[in-house]
Amino acid sequence: MLISPIPKLAQYGWDKLKDIPIVESNEPLETIPNNKNLKQFPIYSDYSVPYAMDVCVARHSVIRKLQQAADLLPDHLGIVVLDAWRSRSVQQGVRDQIAEIIKIKYQDLNLAEQQHLLSQFAAPVSPDFVSPHLTGGSVDITLFEIETGDWLDMGADFDEPTERSYTHFYEACPEHPACNNRRLLYSVMTQVGFTNLPTEWWHFDYGNPLWAYYNQESHAIYGAAHWDTIDS
Repeated sequence: MLISPIPKLAQYGWDKLKDIPIVESNEPLETIPNNKNLKQFPIYSDYSVPYAMDVCVARHSVIRKLQQAADLLPDHLGIVVLDAWRSRSVQQGVRDQIAEIIKIKYQDLNLAEQQHLLSQFAAPVSPDFVSPHLTGGSVDITLFEIETGDWLDMGADFDEPTERSYTHFYEACPEHPACNNRRLLYSVMTQVGFTNLPTEWWHFDYGNPLWAYYNQESHAIYGAAHWDTIDS
């Protein structure tokens, strides 16, 4: 499979997403399946983030496209979903967790600089802002070996707040295994219609305002979604 280099895209601004119209499709949220080449591992539940669910759910079309992307991979590889739909409460917990990592790791940065760095790796939380994961149109994913279940080397940990997490980072080091692994993941996901968040190699979008922004669509089709954990 010939895989093209990952382009270096301009960084986004969360404020720009507020101006993108949403024409809600009313697609339901559904549980992401576990099969041979598409699995879920609810990582924030594993991390004990407050209110995190022990299941990954996403919009119907997102799940269908995930399966299409997984089917484009070589036969020995699959996609594992680490997180998808995320409530505002969980989003706040994720922000708090990453903020604490940044506070410890970057003690030389002042508070404003730490907050700027945080904004690259976690969307804000407010009643009037629809964050990408709240729509059910965002997925955090990686690749795994079907035979062993091992995750591939992506060159940076999930939610690692460093430049190594920028999707194009290893294009400058094509000999590193992460370069080809990221190219492969980026290739299959964009082929089926997803866009990528340039600061996070693991984050892909379909249908939400972030997708509309990078895909230059006139509007998004997914707004805030809700998952009834009792009934579902």
